[in-house]
Amino acid sequence: MKTKIDFSKIAELTKPAYEKEFKRLSKAAFTQANSEDTAVTFYVKRQHKFACGAEGPLMLIAKLDAKWKKQAKEDLKGDKKMIMIAKAFVKEGENGATLEVSPMKGNAPLAKIAKEAKAMLKKAKLTLSEFTASAASAELTDAAETAEEQPQTEETTATEEPAATAPEAATTVDPQLEKKKAKAREVMAKMLENLQKIESKLQK
Repeated sequence: MKTKIDFSKIAELTKPAYEKEFKRLSKAAFTQANSEDTAVTFYVKRQHKFACGAEGPLMLIAKLDAKWKKQAKEDLKGDKKMIMIAKAFVKEGENGATLEVSPMKGNAPLAKIAKEAKAMLKKAKLTLSEFTASAASAELTDAAETAEEQPQTEETTATEEPAATAPEAATTVDPQLEKKKAKAREVMAKMLENLQKIESKLQK
């Protein structure tokens, strides 16, 4: 569930074009991001200047690519009250559908976002509600971001580890430490496997 908005062409984005994309992503979220396990990124910039001259909130409910993630990091260096990076999914109920939001970074108040984006949310038939992400979900999210931002980390560790541990082997090897390292590698392998499954689901 990716956005069609190319960040490299963000300066050309008009508000009508953006609102059309937001409506598409919102509709897709009803089937592709409808549980905590399938939650995607909720990126909000409360005041964005569009190419047509209009100003207003820019929100994305999607799996962000590297360019958008880089921009989100840059945004967080400014006024954090204007930015929110969260995990979100759609929850349908008797009283309608809500976009369940679990803030991760930024300090933009959810109530103000709901007020400023009221018209768009109404068209998408959504209201905003905050939820607390489970510990497992938070850990997987952190691991996923780290893996995506540093794709070579695992390979680098694998090639550098022998050189780092060689001096220890020449002196004293702690059996307990080796067991802990092996266990850590097993846990990481399992997490990466789960992440690949989540990635596969999100791309369908």
